[in-house]
Amino acid sequence: MNTSVSIDAASRFIERLKPLPVAARRLLCVIVKQAYHGPLLSKTLGVATMPEVLEACGVDVDQLYALLDPLKQARLIEVGGEYPFEEMRLAADSEIAKTIAHECERAKIPLEDVFVELRIEVLQAAW
Repeated sequence: MNTSVSIDAASRFIERLKPLPVAARRLLCVIVKQAYHGPLLSKTLGVATMPEVLEACGVDVDQLYALLDPLKQARLIEVGGEYPFEEMRLAADSEIAKTIAHECERAKIPLEDVFVELRIEVLQAAW
């Protein structure tokens, strides 16, 4: 992996997160975690389902939709399907989030440190 390219891409991604509400950034963490490590074995890798995200967040459906809107508007995630079978996945220009999540897991850094607290320096130290 080209570390300087990865850090640059991660930094640009973190800049995209800054204007979002903290709760929406927390939801992004949940979506990424569920998409790649969620409990549903029968789903496609890279997909988070509405039931697993709702369960992981502990919010009601209306609250979840309110938090999804800023993520969709920022083109961070895409949502497809009809309730309750909706599926969430990273938008094409947000694939770096998967790499960031993998590096955080490898380095035992909470994903929230990077996505919610916007602490890119903890990721730079790991790379």
